[in-house]
Amino acid sequence: MGLSLILPMANRAVLRARFFQWHGVTLESHARSRSGVREEDGMVVFAMLIERVRVDAWGCSCLLWTSCDRLLDDAISVVTLRHCRLAVQHGVAEGFLLGRHHAPMECQELLALRVVNVGREYWAKWGHAVRAEPVLATACSDRAKAQ
Repeated sequence: MGLSLILPMANRAVLRARFFQWHGVTLESHARSRSGVREEDGMVVFAMLIERVRVDAWGCSCLLWTSCDRLLDDAISVVTLRHCRLAVQHGVAEGFLLGRHHAPMECQELLALRVVNVGREYWAKWGHAVRAEPVLATACSDRAKAQ
């Protein structure tokens, strides 16, 4: 009989996995996945790092996948790429922000996203300039606390 190794997940990974689960999303890897598909309607849902969010006059954007990501963890990178392509096909996706400690930020709802392919990258885009200001303020205060 073979032994299986069960590794405990870090608190932030547990919180992230639960957030996905609360929204009906099945993950391929509870410990590492940052995207999944909701079984009920096929909607792709992404977890996005607040540090990757850019705010400009056109709203918010966040890098979801780049060909450089393949070096980090090939299996998870392939899954994320597949989810990005699926979101582009659907024309819409949803997402939530991960705070400084890579756990879902408190009291947030899912954001409606548009995923676009730019060269060898996939980006989530949402909002407009007026709605982007609170995200920028949150991002700036999180970065200040980290330093």
